[in-house]
Amino acid sequence: MASANTQSPLIPNKTTATQRPAVEDQVTNKDAKGEEDVKKRVKKPKRPRALKLQAQDAHLAVVLEAARRVTAILQARGIPCAVFGSLASKLYGCLRHPKDVDLLVSQLDSSQPSKPPLTAQQLKDLILDTDPRHFYLKMPRDPAADYRILWYRTSYLGPECKVDILIPGTMHLPHLKPERVHFIDGIPVVPFSLLLYHKLQGWDDHCQAEEKHKQQKQHQDAADVRRLLALKQFINPLLKVKSLEDPELFTEEFQELTRERVKKYCQAFKDRTDNWFKLGFETS
Repeated sequence: MASANTQSPLIPNKTTATQRPAVEDQVTNKDAKGEEDVKKRVKKPKRPRALKLQAQDAHLAVVLEAARRVTAILQARGIPCAVFGSLASKLYGCLRHPKDVDLLVSQLDSSQPSKPPLTAQQLKDLILDTDPRHFYLKMPRDPAADYRILWYRTSYLGPECKVDILIPGTMHLPHLKPERVHFIDGIPVVPFSLLLYHKLQGWDDHCQAEEKHKQQKQHQDAADVRRLLALKQFINPLLKVKSLEDPELFTEEFQELTRERVKKYCQAFKDRTDNWFKLGFETS
């Protein structure tokens, strides 16, 4: 067999021999480019549904464990707190699995009126100092940011989830009195009306977001609102009262914004107009 440097006897002259490798190289380059294009077009195979559900259930267990640990730490110090967001939705009965813990922390210690409330970062430090085995802080994407992100882990390098600490005033969140907190499976949860109207706020915020990845979240938010509206055991009590006109939970500004958001939501999803109308809202 001839080596790579040996001229084939089928090549009639030197000129043709010198041209042929160039053609072969060209074909090879085209083939390589074609393979790269195919690789870009080929999607990764989807995991079997059973494995996906198993992974979701495993992560839900981590989120619930994180919620129980962080709320226990704060409650032991007399600091009222309650989860909201996707975890609260799950606890109330929605099917979607939460990815993290959103926690509203209210500080209503009247015994020390001169003592300023802890900031969100100070609350994170308190949680970290209490249980450094399970909680740790991560740098945010912006290295210049003056805050750190709290994370929970079951063990070192084990499964983990993010824990967002929010204080009253952030995103129109209220000071939540302990008697307004609900408990589901031992976890403190915000009132259902607060959850519903803040889910609607999240949908509207993502609709108006400039970043594409945030805009894409509006579809998930809209579906969450739809699922909450379908929870009749919690919606029906709201039909008898003007739930939005609750000064302990909602400022006048938030009430007005919510009324406009309801109209916007009904314009986008006309089949859900009746749900809001029954709650006493103008839908157009």
